[in-house]
Amino acid sequence: MVNKQLRRFSSIALAVVTLGMGAAAQAQSSSTSSGMSSSNWAPAVGQRYIGLNGGSTDLRLGDNSTAYEIYAGGMWNKNFGLEVGLTDFGRINRPGNSVDASGFSIKAVGVVPLSESFSAFAKLGTMYTRTKVTSGSSALNDNGWGATYGLGLNFDFTRQFAAVLEWNQTNMDLAGVSDHINTTSLGLKYRF
Repeated sequence: MVNKQLRRFSSIALAVVTLGMGAAAQAQSSSTSSGMSSSNWAPAVGQRYIGLNGGSTDLRLGDNSTAYEIYAGGMWNKNFGLEVGLTDFGRINRPGNSVDASGFSIKAVGVVPLSESFSAFAKLGTMYTRTKVTSGSSALNDNGWGATYGLGLNFDFTRQFAAVLEWNQTNMDLAGVSDHINTTSLGLKYRF
């Protein structure tokens, strides 16, 4: 019960932080017209992107596994956008069982430029996950929607290409038990 309330509170807090980051970025962009310079490589209105991340998963009482995510998105303005993605969390071995998980996500994205080539972002959305918990010769499948959120940094090394460092947490059902999985990843984003 406490974990569930903590997750809900974390989701709400992240939404507030994301909105706050967007407001701060809007204030910064309005001050640009008064003489301050903004990033030449900042996301443009209507700009689209695709990305591929690879990294490590962390599930309570489990070994780390390798996760991969492919995603695509677009920006409504220079601070807010929408992203869809597919994630393979890999196979995570735990005492007495193993977990295979994957999912499809839809996320709102908030971006704040930090310098000419660095920006921070926050993501908040939902993910439809499919999980399989195998224990000995029996396997239990589960699926459903859960909250997903994350934070990260972009390093733009050209107008089109950026390196991405990202942390995400996704809530999911594992054979009828609610849990969350953390993912830390590094990737490459291409803007067009």
